[in-house]
Amino acid sequence: MALSAAFAPSPIEIGMAPKVNPDWGHRRSYVGLPIWMWVANPSASSWGPTSWSGSTGGQTIDFVAQVSTVHWDMGDGAMVTCAQGTPYSTAYGNRMSPSCGHKYTHVSAGQPGGMYAVTATTNWTIAWTSRTTGETGTLTASAVSSTEVEILQLQSVNT
Repeated sequence: MALSAAFAPSPIEIGMAPKVNPDWGHRRSYVGLPIWMWVANPSASSWGPTSWSGSTGGQTIDFVAQVSTVHWDMGDGAMVTCAQGTPYSTAYGNRMSPSCGHKYTHVSAGQPGGMYAVTATTNWTIAWTSRTTGETGTLTASAVSSTEVEILQLQSVNT
């Protein structure tokens, strides 16, 4: 019995403010404004917990898998590690996310396609217990999701 045959974590659905604007077909924000990230529509296969059992070599092993962290590579060199995050609501205005956020300090114009590539890697912890011997242990797995965000700069002009 191979772990991979019994468990293949699904990538998360990225929740992010700003959301994709249908007119542009992508996300757009500005230097210094907060970006919120969260796990949208979590399921057993994308967030956990999920459990299963398998038998091999006369042993039955029980597994329980759960995401421990989400590691966000923001594309500008910043790495943000969070749990599930807080979904954005317009009532929050321009506040920073209380659980998972980032502020860009440079425009994305110099990036491929003019956007920062954002990746979210879910890190899974898989606890196992042998029903036969009572032994326990942990394994790890991961899944990756990605999106892009265009970051522009607002400028004021005094006349």
